[in-house]
Amino acid sequence: MIILHPADWAVVGLYIASLFFIAYLAMRRIRDCGGYLLGKRKLGKLMLMATAFAGGTNANHPIAVAAATFKNGLSGLWLSLVWMLITPWFWMYPPVLRRLRIVTLVDLVQLRFGRLMATLFKLVSLVSGPVSMGLGIKSAAVVTEVMTGGALKDEWALVVIVVPTIIYSLMGGVIAAYATDVLQGALIIVLSFLLIPFAIARAGGIEPLNAAISEEMTHLIAREGAAGFGFWWVFWFTAGILFSATVSTGGGALAARNEFAARSQIFGLIAKRFCTVGWGLVGLLGAALYAGNARIAANPDLIFPMMSGDLLPVVLRGLMVASVLAAVMSSLDGMMTGFGGLVVNNIYQTHIVRQATPAHYLFMTRLFSIVGVLLGWWVAGGVRSLVEFSTLMEPFNGLTGMAILVALMWRRVTKWGAIASVLVMVPLFTIGNTWTLPEGVASLPWGVRQAVEGMMTLYAAIGSPVTLIPGPHTTLPVPLKNPLYIIPGLTTLIVVSLLTRQHRPRDVEEFYARLDTPLGEEHRLREAGFHADDLERLDRDMVVVDANDRDVSRRLLLPDLLRLPRLLARGEAKLSDYKWDWIGLFGGIAFVVLFLRGVEWLGALFR
Repeated sequence: MIILHPADWAVVGLYIASLFFIAYLAMRRIRDCGGYLLGKRKLGKLMLMATAFAGGTNANHPIAVAAATFKNGLSGLWLSLVWMLITPWFWMYPPVLRRLRIVTLVDLVQLRFGRLMATLFKLVSLVSGPVSMGLGIKSAAVVTEVMTGGALKDEWALVVIVVPTIIYSLMGGVIAAYATDVLQGALIIVLSFLLIPFAIARAGGIEPLNAAISEEMTHLIAREGAAGFGFWWVFWFTAGILFSATVSTGGGALAARNEFAARSQIFGLIAKRFCTVGWGLVGLLGAALYAGNARIAANPDLIFPMMSGDLLPVVLRGLMVASVLAAVMSSLDGMMTGFGGLVVNNIYQTHIVRQATPAHYLFMTRLFSIVGVLLGWWVAGGVRSLVEFSTLMEPFNGLTGMAILVALMWRRVTKWGAIASVLVMVPLFTIGNTWTLPEGVASLPWGVRQAVEGMMTLYAAIGSPVTLIPGPHTTLPVPLKNPLYIIPGLTTLIVVSLLTRQHRPRDVEEFYARLDTPLGEEHRLREAGFHADDLERLDRDMVVVDANDRDVSRRLLLPDLLRLPRLLARGEAKLSDYKWDWIGLFGGIAFVVLFLRGVEWLGALFR
């Protein structure tokens, strides 16, 4: 049985005390919702890099990736590594969000598509927020319970995770969340690589590991017919998370002081890609060391905590527990404050109390933040398979993210096109993730069954229909799960938009006027009769961008991408206007290619 030494508990206690100290320092700067939710849009590069790395690394990520590689080999890395394929997006998207000058993404949806679509978006967000928090809480609870030898049972492990997070987040809001991410990011790096040398030492070196790891487990893309994540899974899952990323990533950019601070989040995300390899190696080495362990074979989610407790010495065990707590808390604090901000800014203030003091809205934001994390706590009690829940939730936000992404690039998108696409995708997404084949499809109504079976035939022709996503309840072939809703949803969005009119042309004009107006030139928006910054509605203060923080890019490539030839032909834009976007685009592509080659080379070491 694994039992933590008092020295291990001392390390955990020191970590939690450090969080409270940082939150205390941040608390003195919190006077209203603008400070609590967005730090008055004054956060710089270091904090945004830290929050992109630490805040974007939930505790379920290392545990789920290790479980996937333990079960399926190196291809299990794609459970998290698939996000790397859209690296250029993480450079081009954040400054777009910052220019929109919104408080939450609901503001974006309501301005661009109107109240009905905003209501659908709220419903999706109110589900995805607590579920994402629950995933992280559950992951950290699993590690804590195993590494304490059961001294902290699952329910008490949840308390150890949730209560400190609530306290320090309520004290310092987003400033405390992002400042603590600097410390937590360092601990996550420790978490990612600490086990590897101990696993190699336990095996007696690389050669015994090579002998214990089968050749088919060392390929980044699973071979045809082999278990794991194949080409078509990666292709369709990438498509799904591209739309999902519009909603689930880049939120820190709303608090950025300038364009480069917003873009700097990409460096935190790049660091996460290297850590992903560390998590995968833990699972791969665990497959060699614990091949005969029936308990882990029945529940691969245990591989990471079991190795941590079995291989690490005193103090380092405590450091690992602190690192796992850092992984969940660094995500939980941001999601918690974001959930409270969404409820107050887009539901409470809009529909319940429209005119109140900034202090009142700040109190209610803190109150609803607690509600959000308590819902996540409740969700955590129902999580069974972290891998299965991860593959379900990663693309979930794409149900509304698709319309947002397309609208950023194609100005013809309408309210009714966006709503229709969501209504088409929701049932197809549900079918793809919950129905069994052929029994589930056979029980559908005749018309729906014919449509689903027709799409299945089409997708089977463009991708192998045999590889399954890992998870005891997963039944649909991978190529069918994502396109089952993506292609019909995208088609519906385009066709309905072409057949309908914009809901309120003035609002749509304001949306694109904000995108076309660099930071520091808000007077142009006010002169046109538009709101310069939605934060002013909450705090009753005018938001002023410092002279040093004005945008260096006159135009942004992402919102101009589809109309770039026309802009160039009319002389309204020059290629040099997008200099920093081009640098990030081609630099990101080069990084992806070199990184994947490096991972393949790493896998070859175990053949």
